Amino acid sequence: MNGLTPNCLDDFIYSNPSERDTLDLILSRKLPFPFTGKSGILFHGGWGTGKSTLSFLMPGLFETAYSGSWNLAQDVGQMPAPSEDDTMTEVFRCGSLSITAIINKVMACNSKSQVFHYSRHNYFVFDEIDKLTLGAQQSLKSVMDLERCMFFFNTNYLHKVDAGIINRCYLVEMNQSKDPKAYLKIANNVLTNMGLAITAVAESTVLTHASKAKGSLREFVSSVVIEGLKAGGIVPV
Repeated sequence: MNGLTPNCLDDFIYSNPSERDTLDLILSRKLPFPFTGKSGILFHGGWGTGKSTLSFLMPGLFETAYSGSWNLAQDVGQMPAPSEDDTMTEVFRCGSLSITAIINKVMACNSKSQVFHYSRHNYFVFDEIDKLTLGAQQSLKSVMDLERCMFFFNTNYLHKVDAGIINRCYLVEMNQSKDPKAYLKIANNVLTNMGLAITAVAESTVLTHASKAKGSLREFVSSVVIEGLKAGGIVPV
């Protein structure tokens, strides 16, 4: 975490450990990406689970992975993303743009002779992909096969996403985890960044808040911060 702001894979909760493993393999550059027709990563889950935040972080994580500044033999879960301002990413707030404008932008980026990212790929983030009509999503599939393009999607409603887009993506579900240790790890990071010992808040209290949050990382972290403040911690700025 950068203060209390997530900036690496370990700062999030994943419902399926094997899907988190896939992210590790991709960012450690063991699993090529794009590869075998899959050029996208689709994060899905309920409100406040961190899927939008992680989809916006992914381009930066790729830049760190390809820049040589991180030893990929180490755990990439702690590999930090640079500031979003340092990564040239095309962001589409779905529902506010026509599919024609989106496709034209992707094509324009792809037609440039030079790509200035370490990965030599263009990055495209689609926030709330489900807000595009089914017809628009089906049109989007045509550009997902372009070379030098990586696509990162997030949605609260996986059932509203076109099957063709899903087929071209690695899926990562971000809802309630069955592993209590996942919540304890994040709580420990929060408390440490507040200047506290990890024992400042009892594990039982942390796990109670994890259960009440019902998968919402936003609710969980907020509850841990409040407990930390009661214990004498300070919110980092």
